[in-house]
Amino acid sequence: MNRRTLLAALAALPALPAAVLADPTPSPAPLPGRTILRPFDSAPFPHASRAGGHDYQGKHYDAATYYSDSTIGIYVPSYYRPGPAVDLIFHFHGWSNDVPTVFTRYQLREQLEASRRNAILIVPQGPKDAPDSGDGKIELDDGGFARLATDVAAYLQSSGITTTTSIGNVVVTAHSGGYGAVGGLLTRGGMNASITDVILFDALYAYFDAFANWVAPNPARHFLSLYTAYTATDNATVIAMMRKSRPDLVTLDGATMTLAQLQTRAPTFIATTVAHDELMQKLDWYELFLKTTALATV
Repeated sequence: MNRRTLLAALAALPALPAAVLADPTPSPAPLPGRTILRPFDSAPFPHASRAGGHDYQGKHYDAATYYSDSTIGIYVPSYYRPGPAVDLIFHFHGWSNDVPTVFTRYQLREQLEASRRNAILIVPQGPKDAPDSGDGKIELDDGGFARLATDVAAYLQSSGITTTTSIGNVVVTAHSGGYGAVGGLLTRGGMNASITDVILFDALYAYFDAFANWVAPNPARHFLSLYTAYTATDNATVIAMMRKSRPDLVTLDGATMTLAQLQTRAPTFIATTVAHDELMQKLDWYELFLKTTALATV
C-alpha cells in the first residue's frame, strides 16, 4: 500500500467519541510537570509552501484554517533538572491532528514522566487537522529546524526553566505523516550533529536517503523504526540501504522485544501488529523507546 493510500484510509476512519479522543486513559490527577502552549515565529507554519492552502481528494484546506497556527507545545517534566545544556525531544505528529490532542491522546507527557529522562518535550503544530505530511519551515527551509530549536532554548532560559541557551542532545520522534518534518530536518535542518536518536512510529514513507545518510557516518547515531504491515515494504528498503554501512543492524518482533534488546546504538527495526494509531500509547512504547536514547536519567 502506498503512502497516500494508507494515510487517506487512516484519515477516513470513523471519528472517536469526543471523550475518548480527548483522553483515552485519563490521569487520576493533574500532570505533575508544566505544559506550555505558545506561538513561535520559527514554527512550521505559516509558510509559503501552503500560502494557497492544500488540496487533497477533492477538498481544499485553506491557509487561514489549516496552516496559520504557530503553536509549539512544551512539556517540562516534574523532575527536570537544569544543567549546562538543555536536552530536547521533538515530536512531529501525523495527519489530522493538533498539539493538545497529540499530548492527550498519545499520552506523551505521562510517558516522558515515566521514562525519567532529563529532557524537555517539544511538539510543533504541523498542518492543523489536515491530511498533509508537509511541514513548512521545518521540512523545507535551510536551517529551519536549528532556528526553532534555538528559539525554544532561548524561551526556556528566559522563562527560568533552564539556566542556559546551549542545546545538548536532541531526540527526534515522529508518528505517521510526521515523516515529512523529520526527513526535511535531516536533509537541511542544520542540527544533525546534535541529533542522537531518531525514532519513527510507522512513519517511514519517504526521505529514505535522508535517514540512511544520517545513520551512515556515525555509529553513535541511533535510528529506530517501529512499523506495521502498511510500511513493511518501505522499511525493508531502508533496512537494505542501512545495512551497507551498518551491518550491526537489528530486526525485532514487537511481541517479544525486551528493553535489553533495544539498548543498542545499532539501527533497529521492529515489526508489530499493533494498530497504527495505537503504536505510541497502547503499550507505552513511547516511554520504552525513550529509555533507549542517549538522554540522561534522573
